[in-house]
Amino acid sequence: MTYKIFYIEDLDPESRIETLRSENFEIISFKPDVKIDDIIQKISDENPDIILMDYKLTEGSQLSYCDAPTIASTLRSKYNDGIKERPIVLISTLDNIVNIYRKDYTSHDLFDYAISKEKALENPERFRKKCLSFLNSYTNITQNKFDLDQILSLKGDVNLIHSRIRIHLNKDVKSVYEYSRFIFEHLIRCSGLLIGEDILSARLGVSKDSPDWGKLKEQFSDYKYTGVFSDVYNRWWMSRIDSWWLDSIKEKHTLRHYNAEERIRILREKFVLDLDIVISSDKNLSSNYWTICKQTKLPLDPFDGIELLEEEFKPWQDKDYVSIDGYLANIDKYSKIVSEIDRKEMRKYS
Repeated sequence: MTYKIFYIEDLDPESRIETLRSENFEIISFKPDVKIDDIIQKISDENPDIILMDYKLTEGSQLSYCDAPTIASTLRSKYNDGIKERPIVLISTLDNIVNIYRKDYTSHDLFDYAISKEKALENPERFRKKCLSFLNSYTNITQNKFDLDQILSLKGDVNLIHSRIRIHLNKDVKSVYEYSRFIFEHLIRCSGLLIGEDILSARLGVSKDSPDWGKLKEQFSDYKYTGVFSDVYNRWWMSRIDSWWLDSIKEKHTLRHYNAEERIRILREKFVLDLDIVISSDKNLSSNYWTICKQTKLPLDPFDGIELLEEEFKPWQDKDYVSIDGYLANIDKYSKIVSEIDRKEMRKYS
């Protein structure tokens, strides 16, 4: 199947288009016109599957009053007027703009995904897969008529998600974008109900470089998330892994109770697998790992971590932490988003 991508860029994008184009990824470039209504009409006429936009659209055109947010906002506002909902991806050379939109989708409420041009061109195959993942999400939500159980592939286990998610994503909300964005931002991109492979490794105490790490993961195949965005992001339901530990491993205490040395000993004995213990910073006092450092991505017990105050977390989401090593690696960044007490404590190490 060929997907039509509509790329709005005021400068010549041919070199980027050639890099991003593939056998089933057709890209149509468009230099924005003076009138925004003409831009919207062109999009409607072309009927693309995905829209890419450069942030700044005024360098090579007469469109001095307009940029990507203006066009995206106009498109979003016209969905109720019959304009088809489709993913809108922000692609920019301005890293600060990309970072703003990555951090705060809820405030801007415009783009499904933001990426720098450098990263998109560095791994075009990954970029194409992410774009198509958003398209698949839109298709899934539409075909399942906003049925959250089907969209998230809960398979009858309605207790997997927090009740407040159902309050937010109820069937009265008829915006495909709102459903897709909320799931991506508040379920996929954070840990809590779902966890990624790095945190799975930390919580099991097992290194991902272990010879039998793949065989161990097979034990959790029934607990993998299979809803929207699972075509790109590997996630597992943490509550199901907790239940597996008690029901299948048959340990007296929960997984959280044990440190990494105890967890890996139990797993080695149970499955007779070649597993290596996960490695972390020598500054950690505890090996009761439950998260990863935001900077180094190494396993971390929140007890040893420094809580980051950059974002507000939903009730079902885990907080973010940075380790001592991570903090020292980027003091300028992290000193601005930790408490005054933690900032003073870290002066001992710097």
